[in-house]
Amino acid sequence: MTGSDADFRARLDALIGLTDPPRRAKDAITEAAIRIWCDAVGDDNPAYQDPQWAARSVWGGIVAPATSLNMWTLPGNRRSHRHAESLDRVNEVLATRGFTSVAAVQTEHTYVRPLRPGDHLEQFPSIGAVSPEKSTRLGRGHFVDLVSDYRTVEGEPVGRVVLRMLRWNPATRTEVPATPGDRLARPVRPAAATPIDLPPAGTTGTLTAHLQPGYAAAPLDERPYLVGSAQLADGTRFSGDVAYLRPDLVHDGMPVVVAHRRTRDGQILPVLTAPRPERRTSTRTGADVSVGQRLAPWPVPVTQLSIAALATATFDFNDVHLDRDAAHERGARDVYMNILGSSALVNCYLTDWAGPEARVVDFRTRLAAQNHPGDTCTLDGVVTGLQPADGGTQVTVDVRGTNSLGDHVIASATIALP
Repeated sequence: MTGSDADFRARLDALIGLTDPPRRAKDAITEAAIRIWCDAVGDDNPAYQDPQWAARSVWGGIVAPATSLNMWTLPGNRRSHRHAESLDRVNEVLATRGFTSVAAVQTEHTYVRPLRPGDHLEQFPSIGAVSPEKSTRLGRGHFVDLVSDYRTVEGEPVGRVVLRMLRWNPATRTEVPATPGDRLARPVRPAAATPIDLPPAGTTGTLTAHLQPGYAAAPLDERPYLVGSAQLADGTRFSGDVAYLRPDLVHDGMPVVVAHRRTRDGQILPVLTAPRPERRTSTRTGADVSVGQRLAPWPVPVTQLSIAALATATFDFNDVHLDRDAAHERGARDVYMNILGSSALVNCYLTDWAGPEARVVDFRTRLAAQNHPGDTCTLDGVVTGLQPADGGTQVTVDVRGTNSLGDHVIASATIALP
């Protein structure tokens, strides 16, 4: 290590452990903000939006989604927080070595109690750690841990979040992954087919048979794939690609839905995929759950609109989620989904499965491949633990979200059931 390197490291180490004065949220939590979050995510949980239902439930009134904990104190589009917070000072030091791009890559949440409309939060942040320089798929950079305790302005603790961010040098990124469209160069479709011949998107059915043909390792459009045959609800049979699902998630007899997939040359390719799992209106009990139980997969289309909606609904105005030019300048292929948005989708997936009175006790997530427009991120989950607690059952569920580039999100949550 040179003298210059030692000075750089010493400047970073001097900032670790410093605790900033609290950052107060601009506003108290409101039902309107919760509703906007639900609209962006597609979450119909009545605990978040139906005052009459919520009043009769165990919640006793509207509550905010658990994973929204660390969004309420974000500075907003005008970045109106005070200058020279510890994180700003770390970023200034890293920028002297070219580490100017940022991505949140991991978060750990612990919840003390549910958040409610009217709660006005303060964040008490400190720098937990700054890693040595690392080589990542985005480029060379440093991981920075921001540890934040959250309390109401009255001083009541409500939760803690450890957020890990990667600050990387965009000049060190050696490869930009191919777009999802590059994997669809040759559509499997009869030459004489016209749009009127295609089964309508949204047609449901049951998969009756499937197989995984052999494939070449290259080029990209010769990826692993599945083909299947389904009996559709309108009485017809349809055979085609099974899309957006890893082979281990596919089995004969599973429900499927027809989707229309646009190829690189603009053709429409009908495919089979999994429908969105139905949201439970009653809450599971511990007796309904067993270790190894699998959650039905949920393919989530990723679009420019959904990325922007999730970012703004979670108060995250980082330009890499909203501005394609800014994303390119920072070494990304395109705008990409924010970690609060990915966490919100997992929160919805878990509570849709568990039921509206299930309580998320803690939540951990790690991001890998970015979610870009034009892709599909498929969530699936499995129960990995059961433990009696407080007259009910605490269930551990592991969730994995994959897109065309690989794993996007790997998450785990503890959920309290009656």
